[in-house]
Amino acid sequence: MGSGQKVAASAANTVKRVHLELGGKAPVVVFDDADLEAAAKGVRSAGFWNGGQECGSACRVLVHESVAKQFTELLVREVSEISVGTPGTGDDVEIGSMISKAHSQRVLAALDDVRKDGLTIAVGGNAIEGPGYFIEPTVVTDVPAGAAITSTEIFGPVVSVETFSTDEEAITRANETPYELAASVWTTNSARSLSAPRRLDFGTVWVNSHLVIANEMPWGGFKGSGYGRDLSVYALEDFSRTKHVMYNHG
Repeated sequence: MGSGQKVAASAANTVKRVHLELGGKAPVVVFDDADLEAAAKGVRSAGFWNGGQECGSACRVLVHESVAKQFTELLVREVSEISVGTPGTGDDVEIGSMISKAHSQRVLAALDDVRKDGLTIAVGGNAIEGPGYFIEPTVVTDVPAGAAITSTEIFGPVVSVETFSTDEEAITRANETPYELAASVWTTNSARSLSAPRRLDFGTVWVNSHLVIANEMPWGGFKGSGYGRDLSVYALEDFSRTKHVMYNHG
């Protein structure tokens, strides 16, 4: 977000338009009637794709308290099976390294903060020994409302899990983030699948999936996630200037 603010401030000097596609802290709202196994597999895929170095990453799970234990067990099992490695080391490798040493150090520093906050690391949480900047796929559980990890973008292979009691609480807390790029809702209730996305204030909201990008649909966020749209006709308009020429035929 900070880099985007500097770009916007610099552009203001010459009144240039800018397109800011910035960070995210995508909530994954898992209701009590969700297909928990599908949700766990969805987070495995969307939370750790590109090693979590993805602005729409499914990095913040809010799960109903009645199914939290079962869901967390499923998620930890899924994440513990993720294979980490370099390209070409095997067809089973799912994720690679952090993009740089500096970024790897930032992610590890965030995990140190998690430990200092007394949160539970259910799986992962460490650098992988050997060459390269590899970090274990990590799940942080029993996260209380308002914890730093719920709003700070780590941009690495780290997913947090917190619980909620009511639909109202889930929506309110999901919206309490400086970023509003993407979110997902997991439910088998058709009414809830319509009402919850309407109330989630994010540029993209998926239902029973996450990080599925369609070229013909716009991609971009609100608030700290910036403005402007990639993909679709909205992006063509965003990157175009409109000019009007009018003739008097009198």
